[in-house]
Amino acid sequence: MITLRSYLEKKYSKSTLNSNLYNIRRFTDYCGNRSEKANYKDVLQYIEHLRKNHDLHPKTLRHCLYAVKIYFNYLLEIGKRKDHPCSELFLKDKVSKQIQVDNLYSEETLENYFETYHIRKKSYLQNRNKIMISLLIYQALTVNEVSALQTGDINLDRGEIYIKGREELTAKSPQSRTLPLQAKQILLFYHYLKKDRAKLLKYNQRNPNEESFILGQYGEKINPHGISKMINETRKGNEQIKPMKIRQSVIANLLKKENDTRIVQVFAGHKRASTTQQYKQTDLEILQNAVNLYHPLK
Repeated sequence: MITLRSYLEKKYSKSTLNSNLYNIRRFTDYCGNRSEKANYKDVLQYIEHLRKNHDLHPKTLRHCLYAVKIYFNYLLEIGKRKDHPCSELFLKDKVSKQIQVDNLYSEETLENYFETYHIRKKSYLQNRNKIMISLLIYQALTVNEVSALQTGDINLDRGEIYIKGREELTAKSPQSRTLPLQAKQILLFYHYLKKDRAKLLKYNQRNPNEESFILGQYGEKINPHGISKMINETRKGNEQIKPMKIRQSVIANLLKKENDTRIVQVFAGHKRASTTQQYKQTDLEILQNAVNLYHPLK
């Protein structure tokens, strides 16, 4: 019988394979041993569970439902089901394209987060986690870009890092680009490559030649969906730093200092300048934020 992974490998690209597997596992973990016999009502309850217990973007929520549909298509193909309980279910959660600039992190907040970061358990992962945080803060990478980095993408002699764009190009998928590394990153990367990464790689018996730059605790390529949990281990739920919000903050903060939108566009890997412009505050917004912050009646 064809496995779920084999089924996905035949129908979906490598870039979406792990994402679909993760979201399918999320559903099967929620349903337990009832997952293969789940009905329309069970799927609705699962979506409601995600809405109430996870702060998911509407687009992410749709991806979760899409993965559930794929799961039932798989069950149909292998003969474990004769019906598809949610093929006609579509979500209408409104997606806001406006970036809430006034709610983003300041440069000081991000810098303090990096400098004071300390892991509570498994101290041998301290450098690895700080590197992930630095890539989010100083290069504004997405979690998918962090996960996709290869050792060959790091050039410590030139102090540069190459970020490869996604093969499936869309209006919002970041483009390929080469970015400078901060001085504090170079030494951190060097120690990680020479010591920490080499130790992690010894745990990987299946693929001892894994080329991914960032490795999991067993020397495997990391799942991008797990990065947030890795870097927020010691922080409470309401204090957790969100990777996507970090990226948005870095871009917005850079636009405040850089008048040339094109420079920021290239840095962020945006295909269109209009995407970069969404992060820019107008003079009126800046004034309104100042009034809200310093009004004597606040």
